[in-house]
Amino acid sequence: MAERPELDPLGRDFARLAFGIERHVPGFIDAWLGPEVTRAALEPAAPPAPETLVADARALLERIAAAPMAESRRGYLAKQAEAMLATARGIAGEEIPYREEVRLLFDVEPAAAPERDFDAAIADLDRLLPGDGSVSERMAAWRERYVISPEAARQLVDLILPELRERTAAIVGLPAGEAIEIAMVHDKPWSGYNWYLGAARSRVELNTDLPIHAFRLTELLAHEGYPGHHTEHALKERLYTEEGMGEHALQLINTPECIISEGIATLAEGMIFSPEELARFRRERVYPAAGIAGDPEREIAIAEARTALTPVAGNAALLLHEEGRSPEEAVAYLQRYGLSTEAEARQRLRFISEPLWRAYIFTYHVGHDLLGRWIDAGGPEERVPRFRRLLTEQVYPSQIAAWIGAEERAATT
Repeated sequence: MAERPELDPLGRDFARLAFGIERHVPGFIDAWLGPEVTRAALEPAAPPAPETLVADARALLERIAAAPMAESRRGYLAKQAEAMLATARGIAGEEIPYREEVRLLFDVEPAAAPERDFDAAIADLDRLLPGDGSVSERMAAWRERYVISPEAARQLVDLILPELRERTAAIVGLPAGEAIEIAMVHDKPWSGYNWYLGAARSRVELNTDLPIHAFRLTELLAHEGYPGHHTEHALKERLYTEEGMGEHALQLINTPECIISEGIATLAEGMIFSPEELARFRRERVYPAAGIAGDPEREIAIAEARTALTPVAGNAALLLHEEGRSPEEAVAYLQRYGLSTEAEARQRLRFISEPLWRAYIFTYHVGHDLLGRWIDAGGPEERVPRFRRLLTEQVYPSQIAAWIGAEERAATT
């Protein structure tokens, strides 16, 4: 990796606080892109006292407020630091109500999705799914038809990834030398994960403990790779290396940047494929290679109906962490409204139960809805430019919500 630039003073303070939190919350820092000598200087030898972390977070917020900088950067840094303060308060033993925790970490207002929306989506699926029996049974049977081995999935990755990269390069310039390494792993709480390595390189891991479905592989690789996480990380690394924003020398879990990142990733496939193009790609290239006779048009309609069920896991998290319901009740809820098998529901319960991830579940559907609403608000000609802006610029959730509100007000005057 080429020599990394030194962090600016505010970036160093930001990173020092993050490294202190990491000593208490392993995994808080998802990626470090700065010089190793800087890491050695900033990373504490022992976990700092929790009260010190709280004080340091409050002091960082004061420095952000007083420092000369563009207001867009000030807003971004303030929201990131407010999330770090909330994490530090939790480390110090403060009990923060779950809904408030989500709001402070991600700069959004969490809300339970109406169950009538789930019922409507399930009614749509009842019409779309083939076979007899309950919707849940038919969903499981339908998905089972598409299960492929990890070996077959690895072969399909080699077919799908170049297509995604080519389509992504048509809408945004990719850095020279960027690359993705794919690895099959197990014993993880997620289906796929992007580990950003720096210098426009990523390691994407696919969890073989969960069934790998041929119909979902394009979406999964778009989410983790092109034009999702890998693409965003590779482009935003330039904010650190070329524009001197030291806060982008590291990527943090449980901060507002995650809403933006997951929003980009959940929209990724639809930004480079129209429904017709996606159906044709699966029918003509993916399924012949997998030895599967699929029904792409039906699959896409089913996927659209299932999108309305994405908030089910957030509702289950609220049941678990806000209402004090039992894990078994959460599993039953995930099975009923998420149409999950028991094994899938328990895997999802594992994710929303782990301390590092318990609030993170909201990033997926809230990020998808927030960013998708802004992208669509500009009309067809603005979709790609707005998505490109999300990939390359420093933005935060309440800022995007404000843009949406301003556009809606302007449209009514």
